[in-house]
Amino acid sequence: MSMQGFSFSFNRLQQSILVLFLFFLSVFRVASGAPADWKEKTIKENLELVAAWQIAHPVKRSHLHWTYGAFYSGLMQYALANPQSMKLQTVRTVGEGSQWGILKRPYHADDHAIGHAWMEMAMEDENPAAAEKIRAVLDKVMARPSSASLEFQTPGCQDRWCWSDALFMAPPVFAKLAAYTGDRRYLEFMDREYKAAYDYLFDKKEGLFYRDSRYFTIPAANGKKMFWSRGNGWVIAGLPMILQDMPQDWPTRHFYVDLLKRMAAALKKFQSPDGSWHASLMDPAEPPLKEMSGTLFIMYGMMWGVNQGYLDEKEYLPVIRKAWQAACGAVNAEGALGWVQPIADKPGHYSGNDTEVYGSGAYLLAGCELRKWVIRQDHPRRKTVSVTNPLNVFRPRETVSVPWNPGKGRDSSRLRVFDVRNGCVIVHQLADTDGDGRMDTLLFQSNFRAGASRDFWILENSSLDAAPVEGVCFSRHVPERLDDFAWENDRTAHRIYGPAVSRPAPEGEGLVSSGTDVWSKKAGVPVINEFYKKGDYHRDHGNGLDMYNVGPGRGCGGIAVFRDGKAHVSGNWAKVRTLYNGPVQTAFEVSYAPWNVGGGMKAVETRKVTLDAGSHFTRVRSSVTLNGGNSSEIRVGAGLDTGKKRNSYEVVTADREAGIMAAWSRPKEDNGCFGTAVMVPWAPDGAAEDGEGCSYWTRSMKSGNSFDWYMGAVWSKASPVKSAEQWEKEVRRVRDCIRTPLQVKVR
Repeated sequence: MSMQGFSFSFNRLQQSILVLFLFFLSVFRVASGAPADWKEKTIKENLELVAAWQIAHPVKRSHLHWTYGAFYSGLMQYALANPQSMKLQTVRTVGEGSQWGILKRPYHADDHAIGHAWMEMAMEDENPAAAEKIRAVLDKVMARPSSASLEFQTPGCQDRWCWSDALFMAPPVFAKLAAYTGDRRYLEFMDREYKAAYDYLFDKKEGLFYRDSRYFTIPAANGKKMFWSRGNGWVIAGLPMILQDMPQDWPTRHFYVDLLKRMAAALKKFQSPDGSWHASLMDPAEPPLKEMSGTLFIMYGMMWGVNQGYLDEKEYLPVIRKAWQAACGAVNAEGALGWVQPIADKPGHYSGNDTEVYGSGAYLLAGCELRKWVIRQDHPRRKTVSVTNPLNVFRPRETVSVPWNPGKGRDSSRLRVFDVRNGCVIVHQLADTDGDGRMDTLLFQSNFRAGASRDFWILENSSLDAAPVEGVCFSRHVPERLDDFAWENDRTAHRIYGPAVSRPAPEGEGLVSSGTDVWSKKAGVPVINEFYKKGDYHRDHGNGLDMYNVGPGRGCGGIAVFRDGKAHVSGNWAKVRTLYNGPVQTAFEVSYAPWNVGGGMKAVETRKVTLDAGSHFTRVRSSVTLNGGNSSEIRVGAGLDTGKKRNSYEVVTADREAGIMAAWSRPKEDNGCFGTAVMVPWAPDGAAEDGEGCSYWTRSMKSGNSFDWYMGAVWSKASPVKSAEQWEKEVRRVRDCIRTPLQVKVR
């Protein structure tokens, strides 16, 4: 045998020994700690196992690094699906500790990856600070876009998306910013840069992405094209993140859907018999080992496509089942995910003991998506509620109302509302909105991204755990303080005065007023009962105080009847009753005794008042009837205290076209500022003022008809709203949402 032949044979022998060694490593590795059955409980336990292990075993690098960006993308999904796990606090702590920052490279996609989690936290917590820095960075990129070549390793090439990994790191953050801000420029920029990367790196024949331009000419060990599994995993996993934040009518949405379908079809062909995708797709023998990060990113993209109806279940579920089996077999008893190729840019060697944070993130993404499918299968009689936000603005904590027929034999205790996007059961409420003694409406809340749609499932006879009820949303008569009537949620609190208050002292206070008082309260803390129990509520003992002055005016909101150029207002309420209480909404009815409006006529008002959890604004539906005289026409106004008599207003804004009035007050004491507002959803035909310093939007209507108006308040010490400008902006946002309600379809 020649020396050349001997050398070749020896190399082949070495390779064979290595293959056998790695095979035995995989066979005799620590027993799996993650059963692979498709049961909701099992999947949930697996996810907790992997998440907990990874959190307990941090990697010695910045948590703003792209590897952690990928992990927190998965952890956020798990945390949203399992609020009781407290994993959301893990991300929140990291974000607050880093001041929601990013690493130093403003143009580099890797340093944008942490923005996945920051943007989700901004929307989940309604915390604009979480979005500020990543938004500033992307604004800079868009203001001065790079024109560098996409050829890898040329100067400035990584200022653009010139490698496949980048299509996971950056584009979803642009999509999330568009969903949060309503600014279409983020999607337009993303479209241009994504299409440029696609045109450059995508092999249209094979339906796969090259990792970067170097591999156009560098083949795999067997001479075939070099396509890296994780490089393609990054791309197909990034597509769901883009699409779920993209408006349904976005002009290029079909491009991303078609790309998902095309990649899934191509990748399916390269799944190995062990259920995984090996590092080198067209040369699975180099190395001949399962690789979990690429496998799980691919599985996530496929599973999401199946759940959305983009991919055929019969075709892809067997592929997904094998991938999940392989992934669970790679988790040890402690929860460490092995067989993860270390940081690289091409296929390479690794072992069952190799793990990385992005691998755990991929496991959480894939498992959460699989769990949704299992829950869907467990509830074949579910109803789907599709909710679309037609506005190009983010709408946090908005209430969805669905007609509900209790029927016979329905067990409401096992009714669940499932948020499909987040993968969790959410709080709901059954309400009797018409007062006939029967529940007729199902209420729940969610956040709705600009222009986007999301689905919810109504599940009956469900074994899923109910969502824990937090916060407060209630109304009640307060006989312990004369006869106030008070209502509150987690954001705001109010009261109105009854007949006992109008009596002269010492039985009452001699206050005749149908205006609305404001309690300045700490967010998320129920205070009404506490305030009344202590009695001393004009000082802040930690949770807020009463510092607003109503007097005989309209306060934070009230109505008047206008006749002969004068405003005529009612006295204190005569009758009041709570219709229902939270957790999503409270409602009550109140009526006022007839009052003189001149010309021998009297007016009578009845109101239905509702307050949703999470809202600064109370909705009022007033019905006013004239008695006496011969007029069927009545002129009414919804008003707000705006004068100088009682509250130290710095700024008062009135916009008749928008139907809003907003006031910003700074009391003399160091108790913060408060904003008040009244808005009307109808076009005012006039404006008016009264002798008490109150301003009104007015309209004419038939006696006995009803009209809607809204009143709201905010306290600067318990809200991100810190200025008159910010308060006006919030008032206008809510006004736009009232004008353009959510579109709800039940099927």
